[in-house]
Amino acid sequence: MQEILSKKDIGDRIKDLRAKNGLSQSLIAEVLNLSRSNYSQIELGNQYPSFHTLHKLARYYGKSYHWLIDGEEQDSAADQFNNANEIIKELENTLRQFSATVEKLADELGQLKEKVGQ
Repeated sequence: MQEILSKKDIGDRIKDLRAKNGLSQSLIAEVLNLSRSNYSQIELGNQYPSFHTLHKLARYYGKSYHWLIDGEEQDSAADQFNNANEIIKELENTLRQFSATVEKLADELGQLKEKVGQ
């Protein structure tokens, strides 16, 4: 039963996008290279759209693939960029600390070699 609801939810989102943009099923079916009947079945929730169809719809409407599937937006590109920058900064700090530790160990090793060589 859940599977039918998912098809229905996806179809409703796709239908709402088309209607909000004042477009016909025929036009969108043509954009997707589908028959109008096939496209209608997707909107009605009787058929899952293919990945290719979802991808084309997402690009056409400027929505994410994930939004079409589950109705939720993922982090925006700016959020993802900021998250990536934070991770990079943390990695840089860790690398600096690691480098300092390696230098300290190298100094200690040099001192030990000097003591052993005496």
